[in-house]
Amino acid sequence: DIYEVLDPDYRDLESYQMSLSSTDGAYQSMHPEFFVPNKILFLDGVQQSTLYGDAPYHESIVHPAMFTHENPKRVAIIGGGEGATLREALKHKTVEKAVMIEIDEDVVELSREFLKEWSDCSDLVGSTNDCFEDPRAEVRYEDAMQYFISAFPANEAVNESDKFDVIVMD
Repeated sequence: DIYEVLDPDYRDLESYQMSLSSTDGAYQSMHPEFFVPNKILFLDGVQQSTLYGDAPYHESIVHPAMFTHENPKRVAIIGGGEGATLREALKHKTVEKAVMIEIDEDVVELSREFLKEWSDCSDLVGSTNDCFEDPRAEVRYEDAMQYFISAFPANEAVNESDKFDVIVMD
C-alpha cells in the first residue's frame, strides 16, 4: 500500500494547496517541491520506505561500501524493489553492472508507477530517466539466496569477472 501524508509538524494543507498554483507568485508556488505530501510504502502492513526518508536511508546503505572499495564495478542489490538503492549504486561512475535481485515483481511495478522519485536517474550523466532502464542495471525477480546458490555453486570455480565487488542488502 502507498499513502500520501501531510505531516502537520512539517507541512500544512494550505501551503500544499498554494504550491499547486503556478500563477500567483507565492513562495509555495515557486517551490512546490518543498510542500509535497510524504509518500509512504507499506508491505504487509509494515512501513518500508518514505519519500522524506528515502535519501538518508538509501545513501547510508550504499555509499559507505562503495567508497570503501577502490573500484566497484559489479554491484549486487538484494531487495530494493522501489529502485532507490539501485539509483544510489548507479551514481558511481565505476559501476559497470548493478544486479538487483528482488523477489516481488509487484513491488517494482507499483514503485515504477507511483514512487517514481525513488528510481529517478534523470540527473545521472549517461543514464536514463528511470534507473530500472539504465543499461548498467539488471533486474531479476527471484529469491536472492537461490540466485547466489545457482550463480556461484560451492564446488565450482567462479570467473573473477562474475564476482561482485559490493553486495548491498536493502
